Amino acid sequence: MLPGLLLLAGCGAGTGDSPPLDLSVTAEQWRVHEVNRQLAIALHNNGPVPVQVRRVEPVLPSFDGETPADTDAVLPVGGLRVDVPVPFGTGGCAPTQAAPSQVIVDARPEGATAWQRVTLDLPNPNPLLDKLLAIDCAAQKVRESVTLRFGSWQDLGAGGVRGSLVAERTAAATGTIRVTELDGNVLYRLAFPGSVAAEVTAAQPAAAIDIVVTPLRCDPHAFAEVKKPFEFPVHVALDDAEPLVSTVPVDEDDKSALDTMLRRICKVP
Repeated sequence: MLPGLLLLAGCGAGTGDSPPLDLSVTAEQWRVHEVNRQLAIALHNNGPVPVQVRRVEPVLPSFDGETPADTDAVLPVGGLRVDVPVPFGTGGCAPTQAAPSQVIVDARPEGATAWQRVTLDLPNPNPLLDKLLAIDCAAQKVRESVTLRFGSWQDLGAGGVRGSLVAERTAAATGTIRVTELDGNVLYRLAFPGSVAAEVTAAQPAAAIDIVVTPLRCDPHAFAEVKKPFEFPVHVALDDAEPLVSTVPVDEDDKSALDTMLRRICKVP
């Protein structure tokens, strides 16, 4: 994923023996941070002396569960970036406009004893946070209307494993729900003996899509680099709206069946 960048800057006022801070910060999200539901708060020191940072706190009104991160980062002079990963929580999906987002940093210049607490405003609207919020809210809408799961798996030997994607309408659902697409990932190839689409309605509250899963790649690089081996994106249309993208929940039985098949066919221990 290409990193989303959020630019902001701020200066501490300085207290006692602490001269004012001249900091700037970007918020990014690389693949490893996406997997762990983190933002990389990238700090830049634009002042004349190194700066020590002990705490970075995201304040994200559109998300629930964001938490501060304690750190022992030292920011060198010259603007060289130092990343501090912080969890950003789950999108709240409130219908009202949330307050602007901020980042609070506890820092002090080298040689000072007093810590400064610097509050930095994130741009509003905010492209990266808006994108992350939209992803969470799409998944929430899907969960409110349909329950998705994989059915039981049948071992096909060299042919992989056969299973199904089961879609069941929830009590809160309204209208017609259509599963329009199910994707594999860097390790697993999905094939569909029948239709790749399914539809559930009040008259037919459950449906299944037959699938056969085989390895897509067996090279060591794929095994070493994959960050989300069991993520399978699914596209779901609610009534006549454009499909929303969510993922299929994968339990321990699913993981065991898929991983065992992959390692057997790829001859990986």
